[in-house]
Amino acid sequence: MRSYFERFTAYSTSPGGVPFVLFVVATLSYGLFFWERGFYWDEAPWTWIYYRLGPAALTKTFSTSRPFWGMIYQLTMPLLGAYPWRWQLLMLIMRWLTAVLFWMLLKQVWKDEKPALWGSLLFLVYPGLGQNFISLMYTHFYIVLNCFLFSLYLSLLAIRRSTLTPNPSPLGRGGLTLAALVFSIVNLLTMEYFYFLEFSRIVFFWIVLQGAWKTKIRGAILHYLPYLAAVMGVTFWRLFFFENQNASYSYVTLALIREDPVVGITTLLNNILMSFRETVFHAWVFPFESGAIQQIGLRVVILSASIVLVSMISIALYLFFFHRTAQSERSQVKEMFLLGFGMWLFAGGSFWLVGIEPQLHFSADRFTLPFMLGSSLIVAALIGLLSFRPKLQYGVLALLIAFSIGKQFETNIAYVRDWEVQQNLFWQLSWRIPALEKNTALISNDLPVTYFSDNSLSGPLNWIYSPPGEMNHILYFISIRLNRGLPDLEPGLAFEQNYLATTFYGNTSQLVVFEYSPPRCLRVLDPEIDEVNRYVDPLLRDAAALSNLSMIQEGEVILPDSIFAAEPVHGWCYYFEKAELARQFGDWEAVTRLGDEAFALNDYPNNPLERFVFIEGYAHAGDWDRALKLSRESFKVSKEFVGPPLCRLWQRIETETSAGLDRDASVSEAMNLFACNP
Repeated sequence: MRSYFERFTAYSTSPGGVPFVLFVVATLSYGLFFWERGFYWDEAPWTWIYYRLGPAALTKTFSTSRPFWGMIYQLTMPLLGAYPWRWQLLMLIMRWLTAVLFWMLLKQVWKDEKPALWGSLLFLVYPGLGQNFISLMYTHFYIVLNCFLFSLYLSLLAIRRSTLTPNPSPLGRGGLTLAALVFSIVNLLTMEYFYFLEFSRIVFFWIVLQGAWKTKIRGAILHYLPYLAAVMGVTFWRLFFFENQNASYSYVTLALIREDPVVGITTLLNNILMSFRETVFHAWVFPFESGAIQQIGLRVVILSASIVLVSMISIALYLFFFHRTAQSERSQVKEMFLLGFGMWLFAGGSFWLVGIEPQLHFSADRFTLPFMLGSSLIVAALIGLLSFRPKLQYGVLALLIAFSIGKQFETNIAYVRDWEVQQNLFWQLSWRIPALEKNTALISNDLPVTYFSDNSLSGPLNWIYSPPGEMNHILYFISIRLNRGLPDLEPGLAFEQNYLATTFYGNTSQLVVFEYSPPRCLRVLDPEIDEVNRYVDPLLRDAAALSNLSMIQEGEVILPDSIFAAEPVHGWCYYFEKAELARQFGDWEAVTRLGDEAFALNDYPNNPLERFVFIEGYAHAGDWDRALKLSRESFKVSKEFVGPPLCRLWQRIETETSAGLDRDASVSEAMNLFACNP
């Protein structure tokens, strides 16, 4: 045992041990339950586009924003396939690799290991960015960031070798500089997030070079000239040859400065200060702003607290016992501040030009991504000021890292829950809607998810219901799309939705309106009943009149098993959805059979209207007592809310069933009980 511990200690303190420690921290932050996460946000439609519309369609999707970034997807998509867990695992590896490269880079800057270790640890757990679990997208973000970091590392290595080695090897400064230029150009061409970070390279050069102040400046400029030429060349291409340079954003800050220089510069400075507050101060306080227990759940709170406690103790012991070194020199701390502020300031160039301000909430937290490097170094430098109290230093560092891990874990659980909601949505949709007519649009409420939108959910919707190569359906959140895609709540209005890869063509007479608010079951709205259903959002209630149930066809829908989990155990919602489908086609025998099975479960409806289909089924089967019993149970929930829909239901029952003593008596009793107008 002693021999094993000694070997572990020796390995942990060695240069090769730091990547291992970083991997453990990365796994705690981003790897737990990776197999229970899925595709989110833009990656849901991108996956559908690539695997169902074809690679060329995905190329077209990226052609209006980041065409070279899209080329990377063409390499990775066929390798990993449409399996979310694979992308989650690759994202973990890419995120870990960014920390390793940052550590290697900082090791080239300072001989003391503390800045490299502290900076890379803080960068790895940076709590301001909560989108790391959008794995397919962020895998490709981190591929580009890795190229940039590797380019910086190679350029510093080239300087080190040329200044310290009298006779450099063939892979000396020239070869290393060329390789660094190639990876720099990859960063510049693929996306704008790390574009202005390229200018931070000159700060690295200034710190690494030896000599007097002026000599260092002159040397840094000379070493930077090849990289400056690359920046100028790519910028020239973007400005004059890339047709979609401003397809998504316009240079609002430059326009404001031209219009009114004082107002424009004041606005820019305010944007910079607010960005600093968010990405530096607020970002590192953020982990200590715990969410309410009722929001994240007691079990998650307990598990998160356990992870924080174990992480804090382990990191503190690791830092104290394995990395006890001499106090950091004051000049080194100054250089950490200089480099940190330099990287932070250059990181914001792309965003401030177009007036974007990073925020610590989805989806604006993606704009914190390039600020992570500078922010982490600034915090590491602040901790470096406590060098006279090493135990306090290690304690503060361990506290920040541990609570940041806990914050990422809580975010992780939020993504897992969103994925569960999405999975249940499509399983219930498949039970209720086994087939859809072509060009049908689905209209819904804002679903209780954070990391999906109607635009992104249209991807899996078409994967399920459209044949390969076609986009026959669209999903709209009515609160977002009414008069912005969906023209109006009137029949016969044509509309279209450009999806970049293809275009959807629809008509307001071809809508299916549904509501999904878990734990309630998904309900396709009934035009006759839901027009007066106050449980439904007012806009959705207005749209219910357009819900064309004839768009729903009989058939068999297959959910791709690479994306969707196995069909869940059949509970109340399964029998409800199947009964609703049977009711639509007048199969009352199936409705009553499903009702008998549903009410025999150790489960129950979470919405009083979920009994309606069975009330109607038992009424058509002549079981009037049970139909009235279920009606009373629903009515008890809320006389004011349930009464009007129940009246509509019993009016339809009266119209569609044959007259008779039992029928007439039951209808009369229901009309009186629920105070229905004659």
